[in-house]
Amino acid sequence: MFHKLAQVSMNGRMAYTIMCVEAFLVNQYPDRDWHLIAEKMWAATTTNWGDWPDMYCCYLPEIILPEQDYDRKYFGPYMTQQEFEQLKAFYSGITEGREDDPTDEVNYMLNKPFEMAMVYEGTCIGDGHESFEIIDEAEKVLKDHHIALPDHNLVKFSPSSEFNGWGNDFDGTHLSIILK
Repeated sequence: MFHKLAQVSMNGRMAYTIMCVEAFLVNQYPDRDWHLIAEKMWAATTTNWGDWPDMYCCYLPEIILPEQDYDRKYFGPYMTQQEFEQLKAFYSGITEGREDDPTDEVNYMLNKPFEMAMVYEGTCIGDGHESFEIIDEAEKVLKDHHIALPDHNLVKFSPSSEFNGWGNDFDGTHLSIILK
């Protein structure tokens, strides 16, 4: 089956996934300031995916919420103690940080970019069906909440013909509805 993003690079698919996450966050929690999280997500389109997941995972509710205190050795390279404390308070009441639990929608959606980065770690992309599954899961959450899907045509500038399917790095923040 031909996926609408089949001709889009992995970096473009990452951008689309982030667009889905942002649409969910803004529609479900419009009173929250998602700038810090959006900045961390969009860093994926400008940097090596070998390094980005280490940073980004530190911002996920499932990693932050179980921690009682800021661990400088673990979090220090990626966030300040103040950011850690702000995020613990920020996530309070909207997520429990349950890993791989679609009913914990905030954590589930924030994990989608991380999953996208990790699905092909150390492998070849092949036909990309695993990335399409991640995108389809994110889109399902949007559809379940009657949230309009992002325009997938906005990422077609990053074709799968670039860099063995990975696509060239680009600043995806121009696609953001949070960082505008």
